[in-house]
Order: sequence, then structure tokens, then C-alpha cells
Amino acid sequence: MSGGPLLVVDDLMLRFGGITALDGVSFELRAGELLALIGPNGAGKTSILNCLNGVYRPQRGSIRLQGCELIGAAPPARSSNETPSSAVIPPKRSTRSSTT
Repeated sequence: MSGGPLLVVDDLMLRFGGITALDGVSFELRAGELLALIGPNGAGKTSILNCLNGVYRPQRGSIRLQGCELIGAAPPARSSNETPSSAVIPPKRSTRSSTT
């Protein structure tokens, strides 16, 4: 894989009042890569996704998609303003058939 990263998240910080949900979150994603966010409940996984999709605006940091800054940009029209924090796969169905 060559070329620069498609997505760059740099030094995100997100606070809710006195609670720090994210502090110093940074990662890059290149074409063809798969990135997984794993961690216990309350670790900030959904907060990261909500920053990426524009639901939350972090107090610090940068999110660049193909070089374009997303923080502060108008979000595209979307059918839902909520990132589901859990997924239920119906019995006798695979993850692939439930997500495609």
C-alpha cells in the first residue's frame, strides 16, 4: 500500500463538563487498512466515532479526511444523528450477512 493516509486523527480531546472522554487520541488509516476500536465500556470508542461523524465537536485536535479538515465543517446529510453503541446480530446469521 502506498500514498499518504486517507484519515488522520490527531490529538483529539473531548470533555463533557468535568469528565474527559478522550485525551490525546491519534491514529492514521490508509487505503486498504482495517482499524478496530476495542476497549471496555466507557473507554471512549463511541465518543471517537461521534467525533468522526460530526455529532460531537472535540475541544482539541484535528480530523482530516483526504487532507480536508472535518472539525467545524458542515456535516453531510445523514439519516441518523446517533452512533449505535451496540450491535445485535440475529440468531443464525453471520456478521457479514448482517452488515452487507
